[in-house]
This record gives sequence, C-alpha cells and structure tokens, in this order.
Amino acid sequence: MKVQITAEFHLDNGEVKTIDWFEIDPKLKGKIVEGGVDKPVEIILKAAKDVQDEYKKIFRKYHKEGEVFAVENLSGEVSGVPFTKVTYWTLKAEEVKEEAAEPTNNNHQ
Repeated sequence: MKVQITAEFHLDNGEVKTIDWFEIDPKLKGKIVEGGVDKPVEIILKAAKDVQDEYKKIFRKYHKEGEVFAVENLSGEVSGVPFTKVTYWTLKAEEVKEEAAEPTNNNHQ
C-alpha cells in the first residue's frame, strides 16, 4: 500500500508550511513484554486512516514536547518543522492507487 500524506503547519508568525510525502507499506513499530523481556514488534498498517491516526499521535507528542518533525518530501528534499513554532496543524492521508500497466502485444505476425 502507498499512502500520500499532506500536513499543513500553521506557524506562530502566520506562515503556513505544507509538506507532502509518501509512506510505502507503512508499519507501526513497538515492543511487547514477554516474561520480563522487551521484544520488538511490527504491525503493518492496512488503511490510510490508520496511517493518519499514527501521525496524529506523533504530532501530538512532538507538539507537547517541542520537537522537530522532519521527513523526505515528494521532491526528495528533507523538510523540517519545529513544533515550538506551530500553533496548529492539519493532516490528511490518502491511499494512492497504482495504475496497472497496459499489457503489450509484441507478437505482430
């Protein structure tokens, strides 16, 4: 699954910074405790809504802790936003449907 995410960050100086990026086969990484031992786990996110919900949690944490969010955007540049300057943000995730390649018939006789 390929998901395009668009985030708008409204900064305290009135500027709006928009960042678009892709997540391909998004996974949620975490850990579980079994027998007193931490074991890493990965959960594959199956819907764009799940990806959006996870970024919402990340953004809330970054906003609360004043961290910097950085990601590679669609043009391959790394964009960053300091959450200490963000007054509010919006977030949208949409699944990108890959178009099937047209079969070619090279057997002209």
